[in-house]
Amino acid sequence: MKITNILAAAFFAACVSARAQDNWADSVVSYVPGTGQNTAYETSGAALGAVTTGMDGATPYSISYAAYKTSQIVGVGNGGELTVEFDTPITNDPTDHAGGLDFTIFGNEFFVNGTGGVFSGAYDHAGLTVWVSQDNVNYYELAVPSSYESDFGADSAFPTNQAGNAFLPVSPSLSLASFTGLTSAQALSLYNGSAGGASYSISWAVNAEGTPVDLSSISYVEVQGSSGFGYVDAISRVENVQSVPEPSSAASLMIAATGAIVLLSCCSVRGAAGWSRRERGRLL
Repeated sequence: MKITNILAAAFFAACVSARAQDNWADSVVSYVPGTGQNTAYETSGAALGAVTTGMDGATPYSISYAAYKTSQIVGVGNGGELTVEFDTPITNDPTDHAGGLDFTIFGNEFFVNGTGGVFSGAYDHAGLTVWVSQDNVNYYELAVPSSYESDFGADSAFPTNQAGNAFLPVSPSLSLASFTGLTSAQALSLYNGSAGGASYSISWAVNAEGTPVDLSSISYVEVQGSSGFGYVDAISRVENVQSVPEPSSAASLMIAATGAIVLLSCCSVRGAAGWSRRERGRLL
């Protein structure tokens, strides 16, 4: 199993290096830490470049063991913000970008291992909103569609799968609740080759009055601690693939069998309690 994990990590790293660096955020424009997050995580440059891969000692980073080191993630607290720039603009492409989504933010969320070898929920940080700009002057919030979970955010979506494609989003038809009661293998089947993360469409942009704004492209992504705190590992653009593959029928059947999930009101462990530090490495 260890050899398999090492080979998967090596394959993912090779795929990342084979793509242009500009598929990832290139520079930090501004950073205000805010409050509530762990103050040890205030190195803004940790959000630049590729998402965390590899091993933490003998343990591979996975959907149940997230990046947690101060060199890997940066905290965005309540009232704080992190703004990064892409040297080459990210285009708004509802037709060719997978699922009509244009970029993905990877955070510190992870699935919680429950009894019986299945996930009992997910640990995430709600309260981060995302804003975009073409000129670093006029910023527009990306209003998440009502079909998504109400607390969907930059660090409140799908945990990072280091063996997946960081430029392919998870199907928007799924939510974190879809994974409760599944094994790791079943969860990865639903990922369908994606590396996870919170994926956004530039088409969601709205102005201060809530009116949609037509942006052909953006160069700046800003993560704000609007009503909570969270962490950012990396931000990537979405590749030109026409559609996000739907989960396999066998894996989809597992969703129907998992039953209801309990959503806790804080930023938060979703589902039943039962996480441990060994399952994940660190809780922030």
